[in-house]
Amino acid sequence: MPARSKVVKIALPIIILLASLGIFAGLLQSKPTKPAADQEETIWRVAVTQVNPSQKRPTLPLYGRIETPRSSKLRAAITADVQEVKVKEGDFVNGGQLLVQLDKREVKLELAQRQADLEEIQALIASEKVRHRRDLKALEHEKALLELSRRAVERAKTLEQRKLTPRSALDEAQQAEERQALELNTRLLAVDDHQARLAQLEARQLRAQALLAQAKLDLERTQILSPYTGRIASVAIATGDRVQAGNDLLEIYDTDALEVRAQVPSGYVAQIRKALAQNEQLQATGTVNGTPLTFLLDRLAGRVEKGSGGVDALLKLEEPGHTLPLGNFVELQLQLPPVENVVALPFEAIYGLDRVYKLVEGRMRAVAVERIGEYQNQEGQIRVLVKSPQLHQDDRVITTQLPNAMEGLRVETVAG
Repeated sequence: MPARSKVVKIALPIIILLASLGIFAGLLQSKPTKPAADQEETIWRVAVTQVNPSQKRPTLPLYGRIETPRSSKLRAAITADVQEVKVKEGDFVNGGQLLVQLDKREVKLELAQRQADLEEIQALIASEKVRHRRDLKALEHEKALLELSRRAVERAKTLEQRKLTPRSALDEAQQAEERQALELNTRLLAVDDHQARLAQLEARQLRAQALLAQAKLDLERTQILSPYTGRIASVAIATGDRVQAGNDLLEIYDTDALEVRAQVPSGYVAQIRKALAQNEQLQATGTVNGTPLTFLLDRLAGRVEKGSGGVDALLKLEEPGHTLPLGNFVELQLQLPPVENVVALPFEAIYGLDRVYKLVEGRMRAVAVERIGEYQNQEGQIRVLVKSPQLHQDDRVITTQLPNAMEGLRVETVAG
């Protein structure tokens, strides 16, 4: 039975291998199992602060620059040489102070000519009045002479009719009458024309007076005076320059009208407009060149610049007279109207723009808040003011910034 023996030799190892695999699988299934250890939840250590909603006056940080609505470019009103420049850029000047002296000689010559023109016209007016009085007196004589001429004509006619005088005598008498009538008419025309001639002369007198006043004004304009107390921003001329009417001389700004222009974020504009409408004074404090100053919010700008995120506010110095340079950068803290039920928190408590986390039963709970502004406590620390109906008395708000902060995260408090 060699074939059968050969089959047994081939199948037996396979049967033994399968039996071994079955025994091994049974041993694995019957192995006692060890219970898996539970993974412990991570507990994050955080600092908290207890809140107390109350009324507080928020502040709003503003960043602006010093400018002024009263900045004047002084220009020449006449053509003249610059005789002396008495100020330099940056100088402080008083109202009425002499800044630039222009040469007076040309203007004085013009003034003398205008004075002479006026005196000439005045002399012509006086002469016209004397002439009119003479014409009135002569008019009476002319009338009397005409009457005599007419009588002479009548006598000549009578004699000529009686053949006592030649015809030529009557003609001569009539010619004398006509000449006298013509002279009377000329005198009457001169008298009647007096008012027109006088009016013409008086009009010339007014013109001469105006030109004289202009010359006097030009003489005054040779002295460039400060229009107000201020500071010289720039000087465009030097001694010896020749200036024409309209040329720039220098620029000055009023130090009593200095103000700060700073942009107010759009979220605060309505609140500030309401305060201004109610005539509420809003103060802003800051330090400029080491000097603490107080400003008052005067008004909001009348237009919003394209691409701007708010409206410009204009703040005036509470006590004018400080010597602040134009364009100087200023950082201010503007006091806003008081707000009820607000909470002061460290900046670290704010997540994003409008979220904080309360500690409730060992876990973080998210609370949406509204940012009202900033607040400086008694220790001089700056805090952010927030408001939310979900923040109540003695609630504990987490003040530690966690990179993985989320709703329900388990935390525990640490001192500080």
